[in-house]
Amino acid sequence: MMEFILALALVFTAATQFRLPGIPIGPGELGLVVWIVGFFLKTVVFGTQPVSRAVPALLSFWVAFALALSIGMMTAMATREAFDPELVVHDAIAYVLVAVLSCLCAATPMRLRRVSWFVLIGGAVSLSLQLANGFGIFRVPGIDPWFWERFRGWSDNPNQLAILCLIIALTALYLAETATNLIGRLAAILLLIPSLVAGRLSQSDAFMLAMCTAVPVWIVVKLIVWLNDKRPGLSLRASFAQLMLMAAPALILCCAPLLLSNAQEVRGLVMGLAKNNGAQAAAEADLRITLWHQAIERGIESGMLGLGPGPHLHIPPSIVAGRASTGKQPLNLAHPDQNGTMNYEAHNTVLDVFTQGGLLAVASFIWIMIRATSRAYRSRSAGLVALIMGAAIFLMTGNIVRQPIFWFAVVLCLTARDSARGSAWTSMSTTWPART
Repeated sequence: MMEFILALALVFTAATQFRLPGIPIGPGELGLVVWIVGFFLKTVVFGTQPVSRAVPALLSFWVAFALALSIGMMTAMATREAFDPELVVHDAIAYVLVAVLSCLCAATPMRLRRVSWFVLIGGAVSLSLQLANGFGIFRVPGIDPWFWERFRGWSDNPNQLAILCLIIALTALYLAETATNLIGRLAAILLLIPSLVAGRLSQSDAFMLAMCTAVPVWIVVKLIVWLNDKRPGLSLRASFAQLMLMAAPALILCCAPLLLSNAQEVRGLVMGLAKNNGAQAAAEADLRITLWHQAIERGIESGMLGLGPGPHLHIPPSIVAGRASTGKQPLNLAHPDQNGTMNYEAHNTVLDVFTQGGLLAVASFIWIMIRATSRAYRSRSAGLVALIMGAAIFLMTGNIVRQPIFWFAVVLCLTARDSARGSAWTSMSTTWPART
């Protein structure tokens, strides 16, 4: 029951249009609070349980991260930085919530696989309902599933929906890979379809780039796993993996002239995957570069100590002009106000963390991501490596450090070896290095 509540809460944290007016609390956040309270009550009744090795790592990260944000906040106050108190409180509460969530999830790694199945099932059902709502099969009062021509479902903006779709899709790939029977694999693949459809309709370039990166990563890691599989009777699979890895450079060299000779067709294919067929690609790239330059400058101005929780950039003039020129607005928009404060984000997780907590926050964040990638790789799970790599690609064009579903993916990778114990497929891990 607790696993089911956690899974539904994670899925519905992206349903931000259901939040109460003026209060950043919705069904997802309430579900997480219920799960956290239930976890502590269960611990009091049944006593403490042994925790995984991921818990000390997460605690170390969050202590360092909190210290960096505190120093940043003191720096902002010392330099009389103009900030929006409401946004500062919002970020602070969000960080506390995801910190507690990540540590408690890591404390019970054996149950995370079951939670992953519930996330996949709940996500597939929820996204299917959102698609039905978007195409007018039924209506939800007060909800607008479209962000102009982009699909956003029950989220405030398409990017919130896109990160949910990405994590669900790559979690489905992981579950299909590690399923112990054909029915489980087929179920995971079928449940993956709604996330792919909704993610594509969101027209998020980050979603498409992350998926296009994660799939080759999955293939390469899978071949490496097969190549290092020393179990008796699997020599044919290892030989196939060795052949594919040896043939890959030659295949790339053979295909390169073909791709170069058809560069226009390849470019057209890539642009077709982007939103509006790439019509706004140049303008968006210029906007991102402008924001990133501004974020770097703000971080350096703070002495690389950061400026505390909350956004710290000026709203770009092109964004202001775009809002004024648009006609009818979608419902439930959450635009930052022009009130004289720095209240816009860089739309890059690393740079937003840099403006908030300086070098210490960036170093701690990169460390936990590298550790999660290492743990996923050492667990011999191509699906988890693809999951963390897909999330890493997405965070370069969006600020997802406050997203609970992102931290669930990180914890899933950090606890990969612990949560996999007892499963048949982990018997192969004996041939891999034992050091963590």
